[in-house]
Amino acid sequence: MVKASRVMNVPAQALFDMLIESVIYDIKQSTGKTVRPANFKKGTNYRKRIKTNAKGQKGVSVKVTVTELEPPRIYEAKFEGGNDSYTVIRYEIEQLSEEGDEGGDYIRVTYTEDYNDVSKMAKPVRGFQKLIAKNNFKRTLRGMEESVKENMKLKEERAAEKENAKNGDSSSDGE
Repeated sequence: MVKASRVMNVPAQALFDMLIESVIYDIKQSTGKTVRPANFKKGTNYRKRIKTNAKGQKGVSVKVTVTELEPPRIYEAKFEGGNDSYTVIRYEIEQLSEEGDEGGDYIRVTYTEDYNDVSKMAKPVRGFQKLIAKNNFKRTLRGMEESVKENMKLKEERAAEKENAKNGDSSSDGE
C-alpha cells in the first residue's frame, strides 16, 4: 500500500468538488458519456484504457467502479484489470479547523493506493513503484491544493466583475 498525506488550507467541499469534476471529466473522455454531478454516486462505473499498467502492458482496458462516496469526506474507486488484479485508490478528507476560521479552512487529505496483484513478478516491481509513487502523490496533492486556490480566486474575480458590472450599469443611467 502507498499512502501520502498533506495538510491544506482550502475548504473540504471545494477540494472534493474538484476531485469529482476530474472523475466526471475522465468518464467523458473514456466513454463519451456525460455524467452530471447529481447523478454521480457509489456504484458508478465505466471502462477506460490506461496508458501502461503495473506490468508494463500498454493500452490495457480496466473497469473503474466508485466503491465509496461520502461528500465531502471520502472518494474511493476500484480499478479492475484481468486475472483478478485490481487497484483501489482512496481520498479521505478530514476537517482540521472550523469552517470560516480566521486562519483559514484547514483540512488533511490522505491518499492511499492499494494493490491486489496476483502475478509473481509484481512484488519486486511494486516495492520499487511504491518508492517513486509516494513522492508523486505528494506532488499531486500539492498541485490539487494550488488548483483549488486558483479556482476559488477565479470565482471571486468573476463575482466581483459581475457586481461591478451591475453597479456600473445602474450608475451610468443618469450620465
